[in-house]
Amino acid sequence: MLVKKYCPVNAAILKRRTDRSTSVLFFRDARPIGAACRGWHSRCVTKNHTVGPFERATPAARPGIGLALGGGFARGFAHLGVLRVLEQHRIPISCIAGTSVGSILGAAYASGAPLARIVATCRTLRLRDIARWRVSRLGFASNHRLGDLIERVFEARQFEDLHIPMAVVATDLNTGEPVVISHGDLIDAIRASCAFPGLFEPVEIGTRCLVDGGLVAPVPTRAARDLGAAFVLGVSVGMQDGYRGTPSNIFQVVSRAVAAAQKHQMEVWERDADLVLRPDVQSLAWDDFDRADEAIEAGAAAALSALPRIQKILARAASIQECNALERSQLRLVEAVR
Repeated sequence: MLVKKYCPVNAAILKRRTDRSTSVLFFRDARPIGAACRGWHSRCVTKNHTVGPFERATPAARPGIGLALGGGFARGFAHLGVLRVLEQHRIPISCIAGTSVGSILGAAYASGAPLARIVATCRTLRLRDIARWRVSRLGFASNHRLGDLIERVFEARQFEDLHIPMAVVATDLNTGEPVVISHGDLIDAIRASCAFPGLFEPVEIGTRCLVDGGLVAPVPTRAARDLGAAFVLGVSVGMQDGYRGTPSNIFQVVSRAVAAAQKHQMEVWERDADLVLRPDVQSLAWDDFDRADEAIEAGAAAALSALPRIQKILARAASIQECNALERSQLRLVEAVR
């Protein structure tokens, strides 16, 4: 039923291409795996060193808000409402981590694309702009078309060219581990993070078989913290499919199974968040792309209600940083006198 709804005629099978190896970053030890990293972006990392074939990175705490944008298909448009409120009230964003649709919208904003352009694109976006239906044993569709969307909307194609440090979270199907990608090619990283199992085919990056990051990081708060965020704001829009009653297609079965598993992960990802926003988008189905404005307004309402708390926390953090800077200055003065 799902394929019939969106694809009356099967598309031609795309030729499989070989993706070049991309370095990735594990939550547990924050190191890139894969191709040797030739230098982290200066805004993300303060120092690094090589240990055998691996390179470790130690991020410094960054002022402003670290955003963790969760997955949720069309519900994820609520992230744009949150970004709009933060931008209007001049709340600085230190870094962004994204899972699934959160990786698309977060990376678009981090690339420097105007928020108005992103919103205008999402208002006309439909599933056919992302999915290309094809015969495959691994999924109903390929999400290669995401590449065209990124080329059209984004102002950057590489992590190193982003205006705001960014991390994209995917899931390694072979190990079950979360994989955080923070440098290299944006298109492959985002496609992997959005490859919802059962619907989209997995994405191969190097020797890894990657799928939707929402399986292991529904809201990637840990990834935002690892980028050096002093204050992490999580935005959760939920993974429920928005339909009631008995599932009517395989996607509803898989999405509800994933949502059930994610309920038991809340305690894990909330631990790394200083504040969590939950926009009221429960009435939206996963494929309600034509209701983007409703989702955006729900995100804006959630951000506005939390704005006083956000401003208070940022003011306190700035005060602490000033005190620390003063202490360091005094220590340097004492050492100079000696």
